Amino acid sequence: MSAPEKQPRRLGRGLEALLASKQAAEPTPEERSALKSLAIGQIRPNPYQPRKEFRPEDLADLEASLRATGLLQPVTVRKVRDGQGYELIAGERRLRAATRLGWAEIPAIVKEIDDQTLLTLAMVENLQRADLNPIEEAEGYQRLADEFGLTQQQIAEVVGKDRTTIANCLRLLGLPGTVRRLVSDGSLSAGHARPLLALGREHAILDLAREIVANGLSVREVERRVREGVGRPARPEPKAEPDTRSAEVRRIEDQLRRQLGTDVAIALREADKGEIRIAFYSADDFERVLELLGTRLD
Repeated sequence: MSAPEKQPRRLGRGLEALLASKQAAEPTPEERSALKSLAIGQIRPNPYQPRKEFRPEDLADLEASLRATGLLQPVTVRKVRDGQGYELIAGERRLRAATRLGWAEIPAIVKEIDDQTLLTLAMVENLQRADLNPIEEAEGYQRLADEFGLTQQQIAEVVGKDRTTIANCLRLLGLPGTVRRLVSDGSLSAGHARPLLALGREHAILDLAREIVANGLSVREVERRVREGVGRPARPEPKAEPDTRSAEVRRIEDQLRRQLGTDVAIALREADKGEIRIAFYSADDFERVLELLGTRLD
């Protein structure tokens, strides 16, 4: 007996017409007239692409498919406003795979769409394939709100989800940067991460997040810990030692935190001596930091 087909994700009604060509196996007659063979060098990435990372194994599989059968579904682009080249709407994996194979040209359908639709199409394409991690998804929704003034209800209608789903996803952006990174790389699930927001204090959130990753706590256990933590009087914060370091040292420390996406501390022992401490919270996080530092393990 064959496995039941997965139900497709709902799409906002206003997108169905625009997405019809992407979902069809062959371009419609209207689109055939807009079908061109474009030089890959003429196509710029989609500036509203919510997905930041593409797994090498996925691209390798797609490369093998393109090598064996060619491109069955053209990418979709729009003309750049300055008239110099094109901007990708849908099909970034296909474009990347074709580029890695050394193709000079790629079949493309040219459409005329605005920025809001461009962002929404990119989000829907990724959401349909469940390719976005929870933080990328939340950042995409936040861009729809910030750049186009959409309410959570309007975002829900556009992408075909419930408003509460959008709201819960957006809440993840309130987590400290280190915890967001753990969610992005899959070390921490969204279900584990959301309850942490109720702790309020950043150090408490970080401590429990690290314990979840280290000990494999269940979501129910995390929720219990959070309830207990919220119900107790807050412990007095330890009195901080005055920071006698120069403004330049503190600026460099902040820059390293942003670049590495984790906690960084610069400790000075003498005028020209000290150490830099870089935190990591999982094996994947360790490898990520090493790659950012230009180091690969053999």
